[in-house]
Amino acid sequence: MGTSRPIAKYHCTQAELYAICTIGWQSYNENQPDFEAFKTTYTAAFGTAMVAAVETAKNLPDFQARNEDTETAYILMGQTATLALTKWRTLRSYIKSAFAPELQKPNIEAAGEEHYTKATTRNWAETELMFTSALNYITENTAILTAAGMPATFPTSFSDLHTTFISHYSTFTDSGQDEHEGTDAKVNSNNSLYDNLQKMFEDGQIIYEENPAKRERFIFARVKELITNNSSAGGSGIPATVVELGVYVYDEETNTPIEGAHFTILNAPGGVAISATSNSEGIVLMRILGFEPNETVVLNGEITADGYESGTGELEATAGNLYSIDASMQPVV
Repeated sequence: MGTSRPIAKYHCTQAELYAICTIGWQSYNENQPDFEAFKTTYTAAFGTAMVAAVETAKNLPDFQARNEDTETAYILMGQTATLALTKWRTLRSYIKSAFAPELQKPNIEAAGEEHYTKATTRNWAETELMFTSALNYITENTAILTAAGMPATFPTSFSDLHTTFISHYSTFTDSGQDEHEGTDAKVNSNNSLYDNLQKMFEDGQIIYEENPAKRERFIFARVKELITNNSSAGGSGIPATVVELGVYVYDEETNTPIEGAHFTILNAPGGVAISATSNSEGIVLMRILGFEPNETVVLNGEITADGYESGTGELEATAGNLYSIDASMQPVV
């Protein structure tokens, strides 16, 4: 049985973790002789290596950097698919001109009508099948379609569009996998920082058991208090176990708000999905409960609305904060 993806051990933001680690290892370096007297592996070089590890983890790409290729490919793939749907409708027009009414239905179906219908909802696999069916049909019926008015350049332009779509589709699927791998690498690196720091902190509390003031320098929660305005909230007045979302949903073509759009978080705490609906101003307000204090997670969202293509996305969020999202929706062709 395979192992599951890593989960962050630290109940704070990444920025807070890096700051706590920096302060913690600074305290270690200032008191390194006491640590080495306690355990010989606590050398000056060890402290230097731990500080370097914090910088290495910081420099790993964050969510926005990891998501850039995936998001770009998704946009380009969607644009190409929209052009392809127009091309297919043009092909349907040629078929209607080429065949008698009673023969149009089987020919349109052979050209990929069923795949076309599903492709209008941005089903990428069906879009690929629509391309395949249409191009095969054109190859087998070039003469009769040309006689009915199909330009000689049409098959090549359709084929070129297919090649472009496949290129974006490949980039999208590959970068999506890379994105997950990058997320796991970041979490694993951060977990390693947290584990190493906590081991040192535990020993520091033993070393300075009789010195309460110095012992507090090696307690994670106390160091965290130094860098946050409030140890029980994210500085926003929102409880540290809550994520609040404000989503503005609008029509991509008219820039007008969409009422009645359903916004769903697919992986709320406990593995449940929760939904809310946009009001007349296109606003969705959502309050997600049940996180660990100041926990950082990647939320998976989906948005649907009648007459619009559905969409999905991810948001890296830290409990105790409010996030505002603009969500544009493309009308179904």
